[in-house]
Amino acid sequence: MTKSRYPLACFLLATTAFIEPAFAQDAPDAGSDSVLGEAIVVTARKREESLQETPISITAFSGRGLEARGIQTTEGIAQITPNLTLQNNPAFSGASNSATIYIRGVGQQDFVPTVEPGVGVYVDGVYVARSIGSILDLVDFERIEVLRGPQGTLFGRNTIGGAISVTTKAPGQEFEASGSATYGTDDLFVLKGSLNLPLGPRAALRASVGWFNQDGYVTRTFDDKKLGDSDRLAGRVALRLEPVDGWTADLAFDGTTARENGPAISLIGINYGRTIDPATPPFADISNIIANVMSGGGMVPCATAAAPINLAVAGCYDNRYVLGPDSNAGTAPAYSRSDVWGLSLTNSFELSDNLDLKSITAYRHLSGSFARDGDGSPAVVAQFYDRLKQKQFSQEIQLLGKNFDERLNWILGAYYFKESGVNTNRLLFTVSEFQSGGDFKNESLAFFGQGTLKIGERFSLTAGLRYTEDEKSFHPDQFIIENRAAFLGAPFDSPIFAEGTRVLPDVNAKVKFSEITPMVNLSYDVTDGLMTYATWSRGFKSGGFSQRVFPPIIPGVTTPITDPVAAIPSFSPEKVDAYELGVKFQTPDRALTLNASAFYTDYKDMQVQVFTSVAPVFQNAASATIKGFELEMQARPLAGLTIEGTAGLTDASYDSIDQTTTFIDPKNAFERVSKWTLSAALTYEHELAGGSTLRPRVDWSWRSRFYNNTFNTPEIAQSGYHLVNASLGWTSADERFGLQAGVKNIADKRYLVSGITVDAIQAFEGVYNRGREWSLTASVRY
Repeated sequence: MTKSRYPLACFLLATTAFIEPAFAQDAPDAGSDSVLGEAIVVTARKREESLQETPISITAFSGRGLEARGIQTTEGIAQITPNLTLQNNPAFSGASNSATIYIRGVGQQDFVPTVEPGVGVYVDGVYVARSIGSILDLVDFERIEVLRGPQGTLFGRNTIGGAISVTTKAPGQEFEASGSATYGTDDLFVLKGSLNLPLGPRAALRASVGWFNQDGYVTRTFDDKKLGDSDRLAGRVALRLEPVDGWTADLAFDGTTARENGPAISLIGINYGRTIDPATPPFADISNIIANVMSGGGMVPCATAAAPINLAVAGCYDNRYVLGPDSNAGTAPAYSRSDVWGLSLTNSFELSDNLDLKSITAYRHLSGSFARDGDGSPAVVAQFYDRLKQKQFSQEIQLLGKNFDERLNWILGAYYFKESGVNTNRLLFTVSEFQSGGDFKNESLAFFGQGTLKIGERFSLTAGLRYTEDEKSFHPDQFIIENRAAFLGAPFDSPIFAEGTRVLPDVNAKVKFSEITPMVNLSYDVTDGLMTYATWSRGFKSGGFSQRVFPPIIPGVTTPITDPVAAIPSFSPEKVDAYELGVKFQTPDRALTLNASAFYTDYKDMQVQVFTSVAPVFQNAASATIKGFELEMQARPLAGLTIEGTAGLTDASYDSIDQTTTFIDPKNAFERVSKWTLSAALTYEHELAGGSTLRPRVDWSWRSRFYNNTFNTPEIAQSGYHLVNASLGWTSADERFGLQAGVKNIADKRYLVSGITVDAIQAFEGVYNRGREWSLTASVRY
């Protein structure tokens, strides 16, 4: 732990010690009826605990709280959670739902199944392995927990940055029914409904459904298709059975289907005459040479940085296609279609007063096809077609116990995970058309244990350990479909680019890894409402394969490697050691809650995505240090008034990086990570005559500058920006009826949600936000 952390910790302790008596002397009746003031129970340590009694850095939202804030998907929580990046990032695939998640600077932006995410997403304890489909529509959710820092002991592999855990509402023994309808900007329609039906004293059924539809906001000039639209149907059915006392069985099915036009991508600019790697073939320049040759103009590009528009050459790829954030001149197919469903069975057994057994068995299936024009023009510089099928099975066993008059709480467990599938990509470039991707299989087995021992009346010591074994295999199915530039001569007429040439050897490659991830936590209850803690934890993200490769890797020809299996590029796991100091404070009536944490992360063997050449590959090419803090506050100084505020600092820097092969400057900032994230909100709940409640709310958030790639390319960087939202809600006295009107992004700020560039393609692309949005929601509950 660096010395700079100790003044911060002392400051936080002094601040809470000063504030506690101030609120305790004349504390208002904060009440528990506030929709934002609920005492939230979390399961971050695999057992139910109060959020304030859990000694880790965690942000949690109840389902009611998210509704009051006007948040419809998990993507929206990034604005109110410090040090969290959660983008819907289409990258190369063109998928409309592809989660890119970073917590404290650690994550992953690529969706390919041979690469793992850095933040785990869980639904009712079930790991959602793939990032496509991981931005969840909020239908009938109980709560969302954002766990910061590596969760390698209890959650395991691929939670190196943290975890997002979603808990749905469980069936209960009271009849409930609810529904809501939302209309808003660009013909937004959202319909939600849920039903809880008791089936006797030992059974209950809960069903929920949501339909999300909205017009797109980026117009393709070629066919007037609206990119960025929504057309999704999501549903869930859960059955709870209690066959005998002490045994609860929860069987659940969920599914989401989407048929959309693809993400709202627009062309920002063209990188004429330059590539970061001098050896990279410049596709845009080559396309412009071909266009000039076809028009009789000779072997020079028809457009350059000095003359970026040449209307005299019809096929020239130039700035005539840079149309701003609301238009796209692409002509290739654009669509995003996906079907995701899952089935889970959770059995909970109360073996005795101090011993419980839980089994979580789950199966999930993903099928999707995606396409987009990667150059945003009628020219054929880059076009992408993706097909992904994936299935996964997981089994987790947990044995939870209490001993020594409940002074020791412990858990022992085992976890098994297996997935398989196929991801093939047809890529149409200026110089070549080829198929990439292949079949993949991943298998993981883990054993873990963790215990919390209360020492005396105020100290608690928690220690845990997990052992994980991973086996991964990849069988490429990659070959040249057509050499489209052979007429240009060398080097494009080389036999390695001929039709039928294998881009990667037609063999099955396997890698195996094993890791031990420990954790130690010490907490101290200074007073009944003030707790401090210190944690050391280790996490890892599994290794894998670079499935996108071009030019072809041909053993003994384009590479000195003669073994076909060894020629398939792979990379090893990356690891972090994280150190954290934290404090949690809350007055007895919850009039003030103040949580803060400071962290230091030692990041090793970083899996850096290298965008030189044609295809991006992964290398363990860097080490880094990340340090920062989070601060979260909620206060209710007056009856009905709630003040919220958050602050997050992520100061990430490379300690070393292989600049020779990555072309990444060691001084560069991490991609997609803002140094500062800030938010604040005011909510006032006023009771009207007759008992109904009026709830005006205004919130503000600010995110500092971030870069959308490791090169820190300025054309796809986003400077810091503010967002201001406002809403007005009304709830009837019996809470059966509700109305809510809201405006998001009042100032109509346009900013980059995500940016895309590939060195060879020379195109700068971006997904901008929709701008100002309004909505009106009516709801009913029984």
